[in-house]
Amino acid sequence: MEPIDIQKKWEEILKELENKVSKPTVKTWFSNVRPVQIVDGVLKLEVPSKLVKNWIMTKFNLILLKTVKEKIENIKSIEYEVSEGTITKKTIRRKIIFQHKISIFEVNPSTNLNPRYRFDNFVVGSNNELAFAAAEGVVNNLGSYINPLFIYGGVGLGKTHLLQAIGNEVYRKYAGTKKIRYATTEQFTNELINSLRNQTIDEFRKKFRDVDLLILDDVHFISGKTKTQEELFHTFNELFNLKKQIVFSSDRPPRMIKDIEERLQSRFEGGLIIDITPPDYETRLAILKMKNQERGYYVNDRILELIAQKVTKNIRELEGCLNYVVFKLKYISNPTDSKIEQIIKEYLQTNVKKISYKVIIKKVAEFYNLKEEDILKRVRRKDLAKPRQIAMYLLREIGKLSYTRIGEILNNRDHTTALYAYEKIAKEIQEDFDLSQEIEILKQRIWEG
Repeated sequence: MEPIDIQKKWEEILKELENKVSKPTVKTWFSNVRPVQIVDGVLKLEVPSKLVKNWIMTKFNLILLKTVKEKIENIKSIEYEVSEGTITKKTIRRKIIFQHKISIFEVNPSTNLNPRYRFDNFVVGSNNELAFAAAEGVVNNLGSYINPLFIYGGVGLGKTHLLQAIGNEVYRKYAGTKKIRYATTEQFTNELINSLRNQTIDEFRKKFRDVDLLILDDVHFISGKTKTQEELFHTFNELFNLKKQIVFSSDRPPRMIKDIEERLQSRFEGGLIIDITPPDYETRLAILKMKNQERGYYVNDRILELIAQKVTKNIRELEGCLNYVVFKLKYISNPTDSKIEQIIKEYLQTNVKKISYKVIIKKVAEFYNLKEEDILKRVRRKDLAKPRQIAMYLLREIGKLSYTRIGEILNNRDHTTALYAYEKIAKEIQEDFDLSQEIEILKQRIWEG
Protein backbone atom coordinates (compact mmCIF):
# COMPACT_ATOMS: atom_id res chain seq x y z
CA MET A 1 0.00 0.00 0.00
CA GLU A 2 1.43 3.37 -1.08
CA PRO A 3 1.99 5.96 1.66
CA ILE A 4 -0.56 8.79 1.77
CA ASP A 5 0.58 12.28 0.83
CA ILE A 6 -1.30 13.83 3.73
CA GLN A 7 -0.68 17.44 2.69
CA LYS A 8 -1.98 16.83 -0.82
CA LYS A 9 -5.03 15.00 0.56
CA TRP A 10 -5.68 17.87 2.96
CA GLU A 11 -5.68 20.35 0.07
CA GLU A 12 -8.25 18.16 -1.72
CA ILE A 13 -10.35 18.02 1.45
CA LEU A 14 -10.37 21.81 1.80
CA LYS A 15 -11.28 22.21 -1.87
CA GLU A 16 -14.26 19.88 -1.42
CA LEU A 17 -15.19 21.61 1.82
CA GLU A 18 -15.45 24.92 -0.04
CA ASN A 19 -18.31 23.44 -2.07
CA LYS A 20 -20.15 22.48 1.10
CA VAL A 21 -19.69 25.44 3.45
CA SER A 22 -18.37 28.24 1.13
CA LYS A 23 -14.87 29.38 0.29
CA PRO A 24 -14.77 32.39 2.71
CA THR A 25 -15.75 30.17 5.64
CA VAL A 26 -12.99 27.68 4.83
CA LYS A 27 -10.48 30.50 4.46
CA THR A 28 -11.52 32.02 7.79
CA TRP A 29 -11.38 28.89 9.93
CA PHE A 30 -9.09 26.41 8.14
CA SER A 31 -6.32 28.54 6.61
CA ASN A 32 -3.98 27.88 9.57
CA VAL A 33 -5.03 24.28 10.26
CA ARG A 34 -2.31 21.73 9.43
CA PRO A 35 -2.55 17.94 9.04
CA VAL A 36 0.01 16.23 11.27
CA GLN A 37 -0.38 12.48 10.85
CA ILE A 38 -2.78 9.54 10.58
CA VAL A 39 -2.56 6.98 13.37
CA ASP A 40 -4.89 3.95 13.65
CA GLY A 41 -7.59 5.59 11.56
CA VAL A 42 -7.37 8.94 13.40
CA LEU A 43 -6.48 12.09 11.46
CA LYS A 44 -4.59 14.45 13.72
CA LEU A 45 -4.85 18.14 12.93
CA GLU A 46 -2.89 21.02 14.41
CA VAL A 47 -4.95 24.16 15.00
CA PRO A 48 -3.61 27.62 15.91
CA SER A 49 -5.74 28.27 19.02
CA LYS A 50 -8.39 26.93 21.40
CA LEU A 51 -10.91 29.27 19.78
CA VAL A 52 -10.39 27.68 16.36
CA LYS A 53 -10.43 24.19 17.87
CA ASN A 54 -13.71 24.76 19.71
CA TRP A 55 -15.31 26.45 16.72
CA ILE A 56 -14.40 23.70 14.24
CA MET A 57 -15.44 20.94 16.66
CA THR A 58 -18.79 22.65 17.32
CA LYS A 59 -19.69 23.83 13.82
CA PHE A 60 -17.82 21.74 11.28
CA ASN A 61 -16.69 18.45 12.80
CA LEU A 62 -19.37 16.24 11.20
CA ILE A 63 -19.12 17.70 7.71
CA LEU A 64 -15.31 17.75 7.93
CA LEU A 65 -15.20 14.09 9.02
CA LYS A 66 -17.54 13.11 6.20
CA THR A 67 -15.34 14.95 3.67
CA VAL A 68 -12.17 13.40 5.08
CA LYS A 69 -13.70 9.90 4.77
CA GLU A 70 -14.52 10.63 1.12
CA LYS A 71 -10.88 11.43 0.39
CA ILE A 72 -8.97 9.07 2.72
CA GLU A 73 -9.90 5.44 3.33
CA ASN A 74 -10.33 3.90 6.80
CA ILE A 75 -10.58 7.20 8.70
CA LYS A 76 -12.59 6.78 11.90
CA SER A 77 -12.25 10.15 13.63
CA ILE A 78 -10.42 13.46 13.85
CA GLU A 79 -8.34 14.78 16.74
CA TYR A 80 -7.40 18.44 17.17
CA GLU A 81 -4.21 19.62 18.84
CA VAL A 82 -3.57 23.27 19.68
CA SER A 83 -0.20 24.50 18.39
CA GLU A 84 2.35 24.95 21.13
CA GLY A 85 3.99 27.89 19.40
CA THR A 86 3.75 31.05 21.49
CA ILE A 87 4.31 34.70 20.76
CA THR A 88 5.66 36.92 23.50
CA LYS A 89 4.25 40.32 24.36
CA LYS A 90 7.44 41.89 23.08
CA THR A 91 7.10 40.09 19.77
CA ILE A 92 3.46 41.15 19.47
CA ARG A 93 4.36 44.78 20.05
CA ARG A 94 7.23 44.68 17.56
CA LYS A 95 5.08 43.04 14.89
CA ILE A 96 2.26 45.53 15.45
CA ILE A 97 4.60 48.49 15.11
CA PHE A 98 6.93 47.36 12.36
CA GLN A 99 5.21 44.61 10.41
CA HIS A 100 1.70 45.96 9.97
CA LYS A 101 1.67 46.72 6.26
CA ILE A 102 -1.21 48.64 4.77
CA SER A 103 -1.87 47.69 1.19
CA ILE A 104 -3.10 50.48 -1.06
CA PHE A 105 -5.47 49.36 -3.79
CA GLU A 106 -6.28 51.57 -6.72
CA VAL A 107 -9.80 51.60 -8.11
CA ASN A 108 -10.00 49.90 -11.50
CA PRO A 109 -10.83 52.79 -13.88
CA SER A 110 -12.63 50.56 -16.37
CA THR A 111 -15.06 49.18 -13.76
CA ASN A 112 -14.86 51.67 -10.85
CA LEU A 113 -14.33 48.66 -8.55
CA ASN A 114 -11.94 48.45 -5.62
CA PRO A 115 -10.09 45.10 -5.86
CA ARG A 116 -9.85 44.70 -2.06
CA TYR A 117 -13.55 43.77 -1.94
CA ARG A 118 -13.63 40.04 -2.73
CA PHE A 119 -15.70 36.96 -1.98
CA ASP A 120 -12.79 35.27 -0.23
CA ASN A 121 -12.51 38.01 2.42
CA PHE A 122 -16.25 38.42 2.94
CA VAL A 123 -17.17 36.64 6.17
CA VAL A 124 -20.38 34.65 5.77
CA GLY A 125 -22.68 34.22 8.75
CA SER A 126 -26.35 33.66 9.50
CA ASN A 127 -26.98 37.39 8.94
CA ASN A 128 -25.83 37.41 5.31
CA GLU A 129 -25.58 33.84 4.04
CA LEU A 130 -28.62 34.13 1.75
CA ALA A 131 -27.33 37.38 0.26
CA PHE A 132 -23.93 35.76 -0.30
CA ALA A 133 -25.50 32.71 -1.94
CA ALA A 134 -27.51 34.98 -4.23
CA ALA A 135 -24.34 36.93 -5.10
CA GLU A 136 -22.54 33.71 -6.05
CA GLY A 137 -25.56 32.70 -8.13
CA VAL A 138 -25.41 35.99 -10.02
CA VAL A 139 -21.72 35.50 -10.84
CA ASN A 140 -22.24 31.95 -12.07
CA ASN A 141 -25.37 32.74 -14.11
CA LEU A 142 -24.89 36.32 -15.27
CA GLY A 143 -28.16 37.87 -16.42
CA SER A 144 -30.16 34.66 -16.29
CA TYR A 145 -30.43 33.55 -12.65
CA ILE A 146 -31.59 36.51 -10.54
CA ASN A 147 -32.23 39.80 -12.30
CA PRO A 148 -32.21 42.24 -10.70
CA LEU A 149 -30.63 41.34 -7.36
CA PHE A 150 -31.68 43.87 -4.72
CA ILE A 151 -29.76 43.75 -1.41
CA TYR A 152 -30.78 45.98 1.48
CA GLY A 153 -29.67 46.54 5.06
CA GLY A 154 -28.31 49.04 7.57
CA VAL A 155 -25.11 51.06 7.54
CA GLY A 156 -21.82 49.20 7.89
CA LEU A 157 -23.17 45.68 7.35
CA GLY A 158 -21.17 44.82 4.23
CA LYS A 159 -23.49 45.71 1.36
CA THR A 160 -20.85 47.63 -0.57
CA HIS A 161 -18.30 44.87 0.04
CA LEU A 162 -20.66 42.24 -1.36
CA LEU A 163 -21.72 44.34 -4.36
CA GLN A 164 -18.15 45.14 -5.34
CA ALA A 165 -17.14 41.52 -4.71
CA ILE A 166 -19.73 40.47 -7.31
CA GLY A 167 -18.13 42.81 -9.82
CA ASN A 168 -14.59 41.73 -9.00
CA GLU A 169 -15.49 38.04 -9.19
CA VAL A 170 -17.17 38.52 -12.59
CA TYR A 171 -14.07 40.42 -13.76
CA ARG A 172 -11.85 37.55 -12.58
CA LYS A 173 -14.08 34.72 -13.79
CA TYR A 174 -14.39 36.11 -17.30
CA ALA A 175 -10.77 37.35 -17.46
CA GLY A 176 -11.83 40.96 -17.97
CA THR A 177 -13.93 40.24 -21.06
CA LYS A 178 -17.21 41.34 -19.44
CA LYS A 179 -18.02 45.04 -19.28
CA ILE A 180 -18.74 46.05 -15.68
CA ARG A 181 -19.77 49.37 -14.21
CA TYR A 182 -20.08 50.02 -10.47
CA ALA A 183 -21.37 53.37 -9.19
CA THR A 184 -23.09 54.87 -6.22
CA THR A 185 -26.48 56.37 -7.03
CA GLU A 186 -25.05 59.77 -6.13
CA GLN A 187 -22.35 59.30 -8.81
CA PHE A 188 -25.01 58.20 -11.30
CA THR A 189 -27.05 61.34 -10.57
CA ASN A 190 -24.08 63.71 -10.69
CA GLU A 191 -22.86 62.28 -14.00
CA LEU A 192 -26.37 62.58 -15.42
CA ILE A 193 -26.58 66.25 -14.37
CA ASN A 194 -23.16 66.98 -15.89
CA SER A 195 -24.07 65.20 -19.13
CA LEU A 196 -27.25 67.28 -19.47
CA ARG A 197 -25.33 70.49 -18.74
CA ASN A 198 -22.54 69.62 -21.21
CA GLN A 199 -24.86 68.06 -23.80
CA THR A 200 -23.09 64.70 -23.58
CA ILE A 201 -26.07 62.52 -22.68
CA ASP A 202 -25.18 59.94 -25.35
CA GLU A 203 -21.79 59.36 -23.69
CA PHE A 204 -23.49 59.00 -20.30
CA ARG A 205 -25.94 56.42 -21.65
CA LYS A 206 -23.21 54.45 -23.36
CA LYS A 207 -21.23 54.34 -20.10
CA PHE A 208 -24.10 52.84 -18.10
CA ARG A 209 -25.93 50.85 -20.78
CA ASP A 210 -23.09 49.33 -22.81
CA VAL A 211 -22.26 46.88 -20.00
CA ASP A 212 -22.77 43.24 -19.07
CA LEU A 213 -23.11 44.04 -15.37
CA LEU A 214 -24.40 47.26 -13.80
CA ILE A 215 -24.05 47.67 -10.02
CA LEU A 216 -25.74 50.64 -8.35
CA ASP A 217 -25.08 51.23 -4.65
CA ASP A 218 -27.39 53.15 -2.24
CA VAL A 219 -30.27 53.34 -4.69
CA HIS A 220 -32.55 54.86 -2.01
CA PHE A 221 -30.95 58.21 -2.89
CA ILE A 222 -33.09 58.40 -6.04
CA SER A 223 -35.99 59.39 -3.76
CA GLY A 224 -37.56 62.56 -5.15
CA LYS A 225 -35.10 62.81 -8.08
CA THR A 226 -37.46 62.69 -11.07
CA LYS A 227 -34.92 62.93 -13.88
CA THR A 228 -32.61 60.35 -12.27
CA GLN A 229 -35.53 57.95 -11.89
CA GLU A 230 -36.55 58.40 -15.51
CA GLU A 231 -33.01 57.75 -16.77
CA LEU A 232 -32.56 54.75 -14.48
CA PHE A 233 -35.89 53.30 -15.61
CA HIS A 234 -34.86 53.39 -19.29
CA THR A 235 -31.35 52.15 -18.45
CA PHE A 236 -32.87 49.25 -16.53
CA ASN A 237 -35.22 48.33 -19.37
CA GLU A 238 -32.49 48.32 -21.99
CA LEU A 239 -30.14 46.17 -19.90
CA PHE A 240 -32.87 43.79 -18.78
CA ASN A 241 -34.18 43.26 -22.32
CA LEU A 242 -30.63 42.41 -23.44
CA LYS A 243 -30.33 39.93 -20.53
CA LYS A 244 -27.60 41.97 -18.88
CA GLN A 245 -27.17 41.66 -15.11
CA ILE A 246 -28.30 44.42 -12.72
CA VAL A 247 -27.52 44.60 -8.98
CA PHE A 248 -28.80 47.21 -6.53
CA SER A 249 -28.26 48.00 -2.86
CA SER A 250 -30.31 50.17 -0.53
CA ASP A 251 -30.81 50.87 3.15
CA ARG A 252 -34.44 49.72 2.82
CA PRO A 253 -36.62 47.47 0.63
CA PRO A 254 -38.09 49.03 -2.55
CA ARG A 255 -41.59 49.49 -1.14
CA MET A 256 -40.17 51.77 1.55
CA ILE A 257 -38.27 54.13 -0.74
CA LYS A 258 -40.28 57.32 -0.69
CA ASP A 259 -41.19 59.31 -3.80
CA ILE A 260 -40.20 56.89 -6.53
CA GLU A 261 -42.23 56.09 -9.60
CA GLU A 262 -44.37 52.99 -9.32
CA ARG A 263 -42.98 51.62 -12.58
CA LEU A 264 -39.43 51.83 -11.22
CA GLN A 265 -40.39 50.26 -7.89
CA SER A 266 -41.93 47.35 -9.81
CA ARG A 267 -38.61 46.86 -11.67
CA PHE A 268 -36.74 46.70 -8.36
CA GLU A 269 -39.20 44.11 -7.09
CA GLY A 270 -39.06 41.99 -10.23
CA GLY A 271 -36.05 39.93 -9.14
CA LEU A 272 -34.83 38.84 -5.73
CA ILE A 273 -34.98 41.17 -2.71
CA ILE A 274 -32.83 40.03 0.18
CA ASP A 275 -31.62 41.69 3.37
CA ILE A 276 -28.41 41.74 5.40
CA THR A 277 -28.88 42.09 9.15
CA PRO A 278 -26.43 42.91 11.97
CA PRO A 279 -23.95 40.05 12.56
CA ASP A 280 -24.44 37.69 15.49
CA TYR A 281 -21.66 36.98 18.00
CA GLU A 282 -20.15 34.10 16.03
CA THR A 283 -20.03 36.12 12.82
CA ARG A 284 -18.57 39.15 14.59
CA LEU A 285 -15.84 36.92 15.99
CA ALA A 286 -15.12 35.45 12.56
CA ILE A 287 -14.88 38.96 11.07
CA LEU A 288 -12.42 40.04 13.77
CA LYS A 289 -10.38 36.90 13.22
CA MET A 290 -10.12 37.61 9.50
CA LYS A 291 -9.21 41.28 10.03
CA ASN A 292 -6.65 40.27 12.64
CA GLN A 293 -5.06 37.87 10.16
CA GLU A 294 -5.23 40.19 7.13
CA ARG A 295 -3.56 43.07 8.95
CA GLY A 296 -0.99 41.02 10.83
CA TYR A 297 -2.07 42.35 14.21
CA TYR A 298 -1.32 39.13 16.18
CA VAL A 299 -4.00 39.95 18.75
CA ASN A 300 -4.88 36.85 20.78
CA ASP A 301 -8.26 35.13 20.60
CA ARG A 302 -9.37 36.20 24.06
CA ILE A 303 -9.14 39.87 23.10
CA LEU A 304 -11.11 39.20 19.91
CA GLU A 305 -13.78 37.46 21.98
CA LEU A 306 -14.09 40.47 24.29
CA ILE A 307 -14.47 42.85 21.35
CA ALA A 308 -17.10 40.60 19.72
CA GLN A 309 -19.06 40.52 22.98
CA LYS A 310 -19.10 44.27 23.47
CA VAL A 311 -19.33 45.69 19.94
CA THR A 312 -22.58 44.67 18.31
CA LYS A 313 -23.82 47.32 15.88
CA ASN A 314 -21.98 46.75 12.63
CA ILE A 315 -18.77 45.71 10.91
CA ARG A 316 -17.29 49.20 10.67
CA GLU A 317 -17.56 49.61 14.42
CA LEU A 318 -15.91 46.21 14.92
CA GLU A 319 -12.96 47.20 12.72
CA GLY A 320 -12.66 50.56 14.41
CA CYS A 321 -12.59 48.97 17.85
CA LEU A 322 -9.98 46.39 16.80
CA ASN A 323 -7.75 49.17 15.45
CA TYR A 324 -8.18 51.15 18.68
CA VAL A 325 -7.36 48.15 20.87
CA VAL A 326 -4.24 47.36 18.81
CA PHE A 327 -3.05 50.96 19.17
CA LYS A 328 -3.60 50.89 22.95
CA LEU A 329 -1.84 47.52 23.33
CA LYS A 330 1.45 49.17 22.46
CA TYR A 331 1.35 50.96 25.81
CA ILE A 332 0.16 48.11 28.05
CA SER A 333 2.60 45.60 29.51
CA ASN A 334 0.01 43.19 30.92
CA PRO A 335 -3.25 43.21 28.92
CA THR A 336 -5.70 41.63 31.39
CA ASP A 337 -9.39 41.15 30.58
CA SER A 338 -10.34 44.13 32.74
CA LYS A 339 -7.84 46.39 30.95
CA ILE A 340 -9.07 45.30 27.52
CA GLU A 341 -12.69 45.83 28.57
CA GLN A 342 -11.79 49.34 29.71
CA ILE A 343 -10.17 50.09 26.32
CA ILE A 344 -13.29 48.83 24.52
CA LYS A 345 -15.46 50.96 26.80
CA GLU A 346 -13.31 54.01 26.00
CA TYR A 347 -13.73 53.36 22.28
CA LEU A 348 -17.50 53.00 22.53
CA GLN A 349 -17.83 56.14 24.65
CA THR A 350 -15.68 58.10 22.22
CA ASN A 351 -17.95 57.07 19.36
CA VAL A 352 -21.22 57.84 21.12
CA LYS A 353 -22.55 61.06 19.66
CA LYS A 354 -24.85 63.42 21.52
CA ILE A 355 -27.77 63.82 19.15
CA SER A 356 -29.47 67.20 19.09
CA TYR A 357 -33.27 67.23 19.01
CA LYS A 358 -32.94 69.46 15.92
CA VAL A 359 -31.17 66.66 14.05
CA ILE A 360 -33.93 64.20 14.96
CA ILE A 361 -36.69 66.56 13.81
CA LYS A 362 -34.76 67.34 10.61
CA LYS A 363 -34.21 63.67 9.72
CA VAL A 364 -37.85 62.72 10.38
CA ALA A 365 -39.04 65.62 8.23
CA GLU A 366 -36.66 64.65 5.41
CA PHE A 367 -37.70 61.01 5.57
CA TYR A 368 -41.39 61.84 5.18
CA ASN A 369 -40.77 64.73 2.76
CA LEU A 370 -42.18 67.29 5.15
CA LYS A 371 -41.01 70.65 6.42
CA GLU A 372 -39.61 70.71 9.95
CA GLU A 373 -42.28 73.24 10.91
CA ASP A 374 -44.97 70.73 9.88
CA ILE A 375 -43.81 68.45 12.70
CA LEU A 376 -43.39 71.23 15.23
CA LYS A 377 -46.50 73.36 14.63
CA ARG A 378 -49.96 72.68 16.04
CA VAL A 379 -51.53 71.77 12.72
CA ARG A 380 -54.22 69.09 12.55
CA ARG A 381 -53.54 67.13 9.39
CA LYS A 382 -54.01 63.42 9.01
CA ASP A 383 -50.75 62.96 7.06
CA LEU A 384 -48.78 64.60 9.90
CA ALA A 385 -50.05 62.49 12.80
CA LYS A 386 -47.81 59.45 12.30
CA PRO A 387 -44.55 61.33 11.49
CA ARG A 388 -45.14 63.56 14.52
CA GLN A 389 -45.64 60.55 16.81
CA ILE A 390 -42.52 58.91 15.39
CA ALA A 391 -40.57 62.11 16.03
CA MET A 392 -41.70 62.07 19.67
CA TYR A 393 -40.78 58.40 19.96
CA LEU A 394 -37.27 59.07 18.61
CA LEU A 395 -36.77 62.16 20.76
CA ARG A 396 -37.32 59.88 23.74
CA GLU A 397 -35.53 56.79 22.38
CA ILE A 398 -32.44 58.46 20.91
CA GLY A 399 -32.46 61.95 22.41
CA LYS A 400 -33.19 60.58 25.90
CA LEU A 401 -35.39 63.63 26.55
CA SER A 402 -38.08 63.80 29.20
CA TYR A 403 -41.72 63.77 28.09
CA THR A 404 -42.05 67.32 29.42
CA ARG A 405 -39.11 68.50 27.30
CA ILE A 406 -40.49 66.73 24.21
CA GLY A 407 -43.82 68.49 24.75
CA GLU A 408 -42.01 71.84 24.97
CA ILE A 409 -40.12 71.21 21.72
CA LEU A 410 -43.32 70.37 19.88
CA ASN A 411 -44.92 73.76 20.50
CA ASN A 412 -45.63 73.37 24.21
CA ARG A 413 -47.78 70.26 23.99
CA ASP A 414 -48.70 68.52 27.22
CA HIS A 415 -46.22 65.85 28.38
CA THR A 416 -49.01 63.25 28.28
CA THR A 417 -49.18 63.72 24.49
CA ALA A 418 -45.50 62.76 24.22
CA LEU A 419 -46.00 59.80 26.57
CA TYR A 420 -48.98 58.56 24.53
CA ALA A 421 -47.05 58.88 21.25
CA TYR A 422 -44.03 57.00 22.62
CA GLU A 423 -46.08 54.12 23.99
CA LYS A 424 -48.22 53.92 20.83
CA ILE A 425 -45.21 53.69 18.48
CA ALA A 426 -43.36 51.31 20.84
CA LYS A 427 -46.34 48.96 20.70
CA GLU A 428 -46.93 49.25 16.96
CA ILE A 429 -43.37 48.41 15.98
CA GLN A 430 -43.81 45.07 17.73
CA GLU A 431 -46.75 44.27 15.44
CA ASP A 432 -46.02 46.16 12.21
CA PHE A 433 -42.91 44.94 10.36
CA ASP A 434 -42.90 47.83 7.87
CA LEU A 435 -43.07 50.40 10.65
CA SER A 436 -40.26 48.69 12.57
CA GLN A 437 -38.14 48.85 9.39
CA GLU A 438 -38.91 52.55 8.98
CA ILE A 439 -37.87 53.25 12.57
CA GLU A 440 -34.58 51.36 12.13
CA ILE A 441 -33.78 53.25 8.94
CA LEU A 442 -34.58 56.54 10.63
CA LYS A 443 -32.32 55.65 13.56
CA GLN A 444 -29.45 54.90 11.19
CA ARG A 445 -29.95 58.19 9.37
CA ILE A 446 -30.04 60.11 12.64
CA TRP A 447 -26.83 58.51 13.89
CA GLU A 448 -25.15 59.17 10.54
CA GLY A 449 -26.30 62.79 10.54
